[in-house]
Amino acid sequence: MCGILGITCKNCPRKSEAFYKLMTCGNDISHRGEQAWGILTSDGKSMFCHRDEGRFSEGITEKKAAALARKMQGGSGLVHTLYSTVGKGGKKQPKNIQPWTANFHGKPFGLSYNGNIYDLSLLRNRAKERGWHFVSDVSDTEVIVALIATSQQADFIEALKEVLPMLKGAFSLVILYDGKIIGVRDRCGIRPLCIGHNEDSFILSSESCAFYPVNAKFIRQVRPGEIVIISEKGIEKYIKWTNDTSYKFCIFEFVYFARPDSILCNNRSAYYYRNKAGTILAEEAPVKADLIISAPAGGDIFAEAYASALGIPLRQGLFKNRYGIRSFMAPRGTDRRKLQRIKSHPLGEVIWGKRVCIVEDSIVRNSVCPETVMMCFEAGAKEVHVRVGSARIKYVCYCGVDMSTSKELVAANFSLEETREQIGADSLAHISTEGMIKATGLPRENLCLACFDGNYPITPPVEMT
Repeated sequence: MCGILGITCKNCPRKSEAFYKLMTCGNDISHRGEQAWGILTSDGKSMFCHRDEGRFSEGITEKKAAALARKMQGGSGLVHTLYSTVGKGGKKQPKNIQPWTANFHGKPFGLSYNGNIYDLSLLRNRAKERGWHFVSDVSDTEVIVALIATSQQADFIEALKEVLPMLKGAFSLVILYDGKIIGVRDRCGIRPLCIGHNEDSFILSSESCAFYPVNAKFIRQVRPGEIVIISEKGIEKYIKWTNDTSYKFCIFEFVYFARPDSILCNNRSAYYYRNKAGTILAEEAPVKADLIISAPAGGDIFAEAYASALGIPLRQGLFKNRYGIRSFMAPRGTDRRKLQRIKSHPLGEVIWGKRVCIVEDSIVRNSVCPETVMMCFEAGAKEVHVRVGSARIKYVCYCGVDMSTSKELVAANFSLEETREQIGADSLAHISTEGMIKATGLPRENLCLACFDGNYPITPPVEMT
């Protein structure tokens, strides 16, 4: 799961117009990837790229931004924020910071990608036979770029249409070519991508929250199996690259990844889901407690709705360090229990002597929740209960979420009671899968629930079959 964004501007008053808008909007998708970031602009002839590790624009002073603006000219461009998924064998992929760039019949193009493509050996060999020299041994992004760059098709869109059916997995793409931005979604629409515009720009973004800073309005989602071509004059064309489509939107976007104010699927926001899920959770798993507290910030909306439905006071029992990173998205090898102590601090004057219920968005590896419970007991809580706004995650994901091995998923290896004992809570309960579906307001058939029920919307990788 990464953040991708593309902008094309018309009648640019500044040569670096796209750069400033990309920097503004890019901040609003930085929550989708905190390991590295890249920005690319084009003046129609040349492309200019800057890549860096860390969070988006981290370390960019006003002086450095001005220097980059002088370099990064043009009225169109791309942004990518990196959340590296897991390659074969459960090892983290190298930090191939995007956007990737290459040439198609002598003309440059750039590509930002979100998702996970697998069974790559045949595709890599095909690109090698056509003369591509790979930089990375594992990057699925480079495979996509290589196949487009080495296509024998004369037209770029025809080359893209040739390549897309070869790709197995889940993906959204934003491509910059010939001054135009091109949006693509896989045939199931698993990963998000939407279209927005203001008076002088059109935008493609993983999430609609990136539109607000430049006063852009949400138009619609890019549809499953669709290519959208946008020039500075506006949307030129919608093309179906496959007729074999079926909407299977990733429900974990509602649960965790997306910002609450983003419109995700059928005009449902992440806030809508989390608010409804908190109410349903209260119906399915009530608690006897003196106060409800959120595991910040992912649990905030769930906790508000849960507390309201039960008539139990909601208090800020855990204070979040605003500079802490998202625990789930921390690089592999990170001690998430230690990270949780850095990220959140219990407020003893709120918790002391109370029966406390912590509301979480999800429990994946069970590497954070035990520390949160322990901190509450250390702060004087009489009882600590845990409620979770998503069902138990029992199955691996190969569609772009970093949950690649069963052994790391607590629900795949331990019962609910065993998990409660590991956490150290007085009680533990999750919303049901049916409750989750109800909270989205969408039919089951339009959702990817694979990490909860094991029903994958697309054929699993060879190593999983």
